[in-house]
Amino acid sequence: MKRWVDQWKITGPELERIKKEELRAMTEEEAFATARRLSRYEGDVWITQDRRDSIGLIEQQRLFGKGHRAAR
Repeated sequence: MKRWVDQWKITGPELERIKKEELRAMTEEEAFATARRLSRYEGDVWITQDRRDSIGLIEQQRLFGKGHRAAR
């Protein structure tokens, strides 16, 4: 376990750097396509058709938060 944690101390920051670099390089069109895909993500929750078709900021933030919590 200690070896795994030590490895992530090195790998984690590098992955974060790559993620930020990819986000900066993303075009507006790619960002909208990603937002649309995320707005359709249902996971383990029931989403009505109205909410599925919505790409509103509140809905987007809710989905990002859910994805962040799931990634932990």
